[in-house]
Amino acid sequence: QASTILAAIEQIVPAGPRPWDGRKVLVTAGGTREPIDAVRFVGNRSSGRMGFALAQAAAVRGADVTVIAANVDLPRDERITYIDVESAAELEKAAREQFTKCNLLLMAAAVADFTSAEPAEGKLKKAGRAELSLTLKPTTDVLAALSEMRTDGQTLVGFAAEHGAEAVELGRVKLAAKGLDALVINDVSGVDIGFESTTNEVTIVTAGGDVHVPKADKLEIANSILDAVDELHSAGASVSG
Repeated sequence: QASTILAAIEQIVPAGPRPWDGRKVLVTAGGTREPIDAVRFVGNRSSGRMGFALAQAAAVRGADVTVIAANVDLPRDERITYIDVESAAELEKAAREQFTKCNLLLMAAAVADFTSAEPAEGKLKKAGRAELSLTLKPTTDVLAALSEMRTDGQTLVGFAAEHGAEAVELGRVKLAAKGLDALVINDVSGVDIGFESTTNEVTIVTAGGDVHVPKADKLEIANSILDAVDELHSAGASVSG
């Protein structure tokens, strides 16, 4: 696997200046869980692999990396700082606190669009119920909120799970609406890619055009995304370092 090969190379290559030395990178990873009661939640299928791969790739390049991990059960890299969260509200709080310290945000987490309006205390009982209705309310659009906080020298890369032929066009709309430098689109209609998979296939959308990255190990995809960030920097976008 690409991750194993990369780890071996890191042991051989002598330490020295690296291209992202001094750069501070914030990554969000995994999927939030919104409580229904004390034991149940509404969640999604994100494993956090893509976000963790991005963090590893950035650390290899020399960046100081912090990951906000939403319910991620994966091995951790000692070079990286991890902040564990569960819900969208917890992720939003951590992201707001960390965002002011970073040059680059990679918003790879799958954040719930809705949360329970009134989570029950204790466990909801099945007995005596013919049905159960949940009232959901919208969560904060964390990426849009962070975009409004951005200052000079910060670059924002969003991620979107879309479906079907209109995925890229929908991505372009989100790129402009949220004021992002790049948007990475996962077409979740594909087979053996995206959520819960070790591989992915994405399209990177920027104001300058679209780049399709064919199916590959998520660490390879991560490096392609970071290469695209470098190209933004070369073109005069927001990344500093």
